[in-house]
Amino acid sequence: MTTVRKIARNSLFLLSGQIVNLVFGFFYFVYMARYLGAEDLGVLSLALSLSIIIGLLGDIGLSSLMAREVSRNQSLAPKYLGNIFFIKVILAIVTFGVVATVTNILGYSEQTIKVIYLITLSNIATSFTQTFNSIFQAFERFEYQSIGMILNSTLMLIGIFFAVKHNFDLIYFAFIYLIVNVIILVYSFIFCLWKFTIPSLKIDWIFWKQTILESIPFWLNSVFVVIYFKVDMVMLSTMDGDTVVGWYAASYRLIDALGFIPAVLMSTMYPVFSKFHISSKESLEFAFKKSFKFLTILAIPIGIGTTLLAENIILSIYGSEYTPSVIALQILIWASVLSFINYTPATYLTSTNKQRMLMILTFMGAILNVVLNFILIPLLSYNGAAIATVCTELVVGLLMINRIHRVQDLSFLFSDVIFKSLIAGIFMGIFILFFRDYSFILLILSAAILYFIVLYIINGFEKEDINLFNQALGR
Repeated sequence: MTTVRKIARNSLFLLSGQIVNLVFGFFYFVYMARYLGAEDLGVLSLALSLSIIIGLLGDIGLSSLMAREVSRNQSLAPKYLGNIFFIKVILAIVTFGVVATVTNILGYSEQTIKVIYLITLSNIATSFTQTFNSIFQAFERFEYQSIGMILNSTLMLIGIFFAVKHNFDLIYFAFIYLIVNVIILVYSFIFCLWKFTIPSLKIDWIFWKQTILESIPFWLNSVFVVIYFKVDMVMLSTMDGDTVVGWYAASYRLIDALGFIPAVLMSTMYPVFSKFHISSKESLEFAFKKSFKFLTILAIPIGIGTTLLAENIILSIYGSEYTPSVIALQILIWASVLSFINYTPATYLTSTNKQRMLMILTFMGAILNVVLNFILIPLLSYNGAAIATVCTELVVGLLMINRIHRVQDLSFLFSDVIFKSLIAGIFMGIFILFFRDYSFILLILSAAILYFIVLYIINGFEKEDINLFNQALGR
């Protein structure tokens, strides 16, 4: 199987899982949001954000490191899996201890603390699941990860509908997260051992030291990224209250949902980039440029379309209670656009052993985001938090591209890819403004078709792009 076919196959598997996850997740989140109301949704969103931030202690970059190293040498799988599993047991205990300490120091209500504890245990289970997913990724068998996603979203959908039907309170909703993620952990554990490898139960202390030191930059990078994507929820809760967090979270949930698109492609490209870094620098450069181009072409029309249709989207999904979420969505969508574009350079840096450089850049982004939140939230509330997120993504993205530009010429990214995508996007935006009162679904489909037609006319696609597409389809 050619590399292009394998990438297409793995992307299709992940895409299928993410689409089901997105659709089911959309329904259960909206259903839950309407049932709980903005205040309880704010508490749950706070718990999710806080536990994700502190929950990074449960992995410290080990899963990303294992995926990269095992993809280069699959015989290392038993050693990595066994030792990392033992390390994570210790990290899980530390994580829960830190969460318990922080929540009591911050003085949250008894109900909020219970919700945070349950969500933290849920995230600990997810951390162990990530370990087994790294094995699936390293062996380039993404169908097992995809099945886990589908199972997760299906169980969550059933659980949320059951909780609403029986008028359960907020605590039970948090408990559903825990039950579902434990089930997914058991599934991932069974299939990893059955289909791929059995972990070595021999503890190698020297390996522990080397692995932890090597994984720290991966971890710190994740910490800094999560800070500038999640700390705003915590700061809003402290400064403006749970209802405001609920409005902000409603928009943020839609942005998170879009993240599956770059996540799918770059999850499949990560082991490919890692192998090309060793075997073929020319192939690596080619794969990087095409990945960047593809994600940029997808991101820009999403940004323009969502900005123009934000009010329709919020009101039709959440109802009039969430009207304040409209402006936040119009701002946050551009953080999503920049995130699409930034995924490729971030994956390039980690797969080419430059995770320390990425760590420095994301650290700068985290500091910038916290400072901007302190300045903008008192002035503009949740809209200020949204602006801070966009600014952070822009700065970090430019820094990453500047770093890679020192190694390979990336001038085409701005002169060709971004410029032409914006031109096609402007035509699409004008079309939306003229016909925005027509059928919503038909409008989106028509606008997308127009965008790609204009992009084709202005030579936004090259012959090799068409050839790659044909190869992916097996033609």
